[in-house]
Amino acid sequence: MTGRRKNLIVLSSDEMRGDCPSYMGNPDCRTPNLDRFAERGVAFRRHFSVFPKCVPTRIAAMTGRYCHTDGFRTIQQHLPNDQPDVLAALKRSGYETALFGLNHVWENIYGEGLNEPGAAYVDYHSFTRGYFHHMVEREWPVQPPGPESVEPPRPPEGYDYHYGGRIEEPMSGFCDDNRAEQAIEYLTNVRDRSRPFYMQLNLSWPHPGYKAPEPYFSLYDREAMAAWPHELPENAPLPMRRMREVRTGPAPPEAMLRELQAVYYGMVTKTDAVLGRVLDAIEKEGLLEDSVVVFFVDHGDFAGQYGLPEKWDTCMADCLLHVPCIVRDPDLPAGVSVDGLTEHVDLAPTMLELLSIEPDWGIHGESLLPFIEGPRRKEAVFADGGHEEEMRRRMACRPDSSGKQKTYARYPDSMARTKMVRTEDYKLVMREVGGNELYDMRNDRYEMRNLWGQPELAPVVADLQERMIQWCLRTDTDRPYQPEVGA
Repeated sequence: MTGRRKNLIVLSSDEMRGDCPSYMGNPDCRTPNLDRFAERGVAFRRHFSVFPKCVPTRIAAMTGRYCHTDGFRTIQQHLPNDQPDVLAALKRSGYETALFGLNHVWENIYGEGLNEPGAAYVDYHSFTRGYFHHMVEREWPVQPPGPESVEPPRPPEGYDYHYGGRIEEPMSGFCDDNRAEQAIEYLTNVRDRSRPFYMQLNLSWPHPGYKAPEPYFSLYDREAMAAWPHELPENAPLPMRRMREVRTGPAPPEAMLRELQAVYYGMVTKTDAVLGRVLDAIEKEGLLEDSVVVFFVDHGDFAGQYGLPEKWDTCMADCLLHVPCIVRDPDLPAGVSVDGLTEHVDLAPTMLELLSIEPDWGIHGESLLPFIEGPRRKEAVFADGGHEEEMRRRMACRPDSSGKQKTYARYPDSMARTKMVRTEDYKLVMREVGGNELYDMRNDRYEMRNLWGQPELAPVVADLQERMIQWCLRTDTDRPYQPEVGA
């Protein structure tokens, strides 16, 4: 270790469920590189997203603040350059900064003039000319199908499973392989070795459409793997019922839902292989000795569970909110698993503490170091999603919508504002409209029995509602900040 601050490397994938990696106990899905990384770091096994959509939850991870506090709820929003977050704190502390892959957080990331007003928020990114922009032109050949390859099925007509089948053309452009090569190029040849650096790599897979090249497309036996439940929960809420109606139909074929899961597993394993190349480069460069390395995922995916594809802003099932999270630091014990509840707003304070940087803004999360070093456990984690009534009315005027937006356009109340509180025992979901939910998480892992309304559980509901109200009171908006009066 040197006397300067540690580097920070953040690796992220999009839409990987927490029950997929083999280190998390999945006997079917293969993730050898994440398994190896978990053995070298601290694996948070019950880590939760705070919003089932990419941009709001990634912002929460970088600010340590819940999405509703600052009004982040769509993929079109970005963090203003004057709002503090981890990246801004590191820039002020002298870090070189690089971001590869999708932005998903910051307002002005892709400028060209690095030292001009209003220019790029990071020093390097995927489209920085002269360094990385040309690398998106590389093509990655794919393996042709062989005699043992699976034949892609034809999805039922009239519905949208977001299924893409087998990729048979070379992969190029802004694909994950090229993003990873950009990150490796930065680590090995570009970074300024005289100063600490922050590098973030955002991969897009296993985000749907469900498609993969060989050997990943045919890697998993559709019949032999353990399938997630395909029926809707008892007393399913409005969003799930309407998505089934619009996206996959009242009785989606079992074989098609298994196909989604198998291809999704193949995408997870392909993502693991790409991450493995980057992790190997980190180790080869000796960066494990002076860097904090974090792997986290924005949110999960239905991937056929409940007969549904993709995700939904107001569905709070664990398959969408429970995600992988691993932190590796040279000063932390290796091979540790933390089984207590943790959440995305805890990532910012954890990373800053590991770098000995004091945040100068209001953070809702807490450092995870006491969870590693002692008996600290959270009593509950929280999430929210959805839109106000006026915004829902606007979306109802778009009859030509497709995909997820088709459900929203037809049934705008399926996107009504929603909040969730989850303890180790129960989960409560409250909606403005569309039906509330209560699940026994000890005995109903896949949330198949909605217990809302059962009289004997009234004390449980009252306790969870009080927790939710207290959470809202603690995290109501504190903006705009008025520096002239210090309030």
